[in-house]
Amino acid sequence: MRDAVGGTWIFAIVISITLMFAGFLVLALSYSKAYKIKNEMTSMIEKYEGLTTNISGTGSVQIINDYLRNSGYRTLGNCQVGDYGVEKLENYDITLVTETNRNNKFFYCVSYKTNYETCNTHFFVTVFYDFNLPVLGRLRMYTVTGQSNEIYKAYLKSSQLPC
Repeated sequence: MRDAVGGTWIFAIVISITLMFAGFLVLALSYSKAYKIKNEMTSMIEKYEGLTTNISGTGSVQIINDYLRNSGYRTLGNCQVGDYGVEKLENYDITLVTETNRNNKFFYCVSYKTNYETCNTHFFVTVFYDFNLPVLGRLRMYTVTGQSNEIYKAYLKSSQLPC
């Protein structure tokens, strides 16, 4: 009888360690994917000199949305008031987050800060990833935030930011 009870405890410990390792692995892979997506998005914003929508053919919002759709990114989260967010990857428009739509879910958020003395703008990108285990489901939502390099005379939508 003692061997049966002792074997049960060892089996429970092995299962617990396996679940913790699997959870850590899922979390690390999700973070890695979100970090890569954030880096690609900041590169696209820098390349197109801001968060543009069809200035000279294709804008950065269209390129970012196509990239996210093709990479399988489907995580949604909430943006802060004053940020710009995308609710649907199929259309190529960004929405200003206000008090009325702040509870909507967005694929990503972008904010900016302009230095009016030098006319340089930094864009801040926020993407979401979740801790999602197959048996337990979605446990928690996390964010990855990064900023672009300085962009001189940047664009927002189809107009140049004032400086």
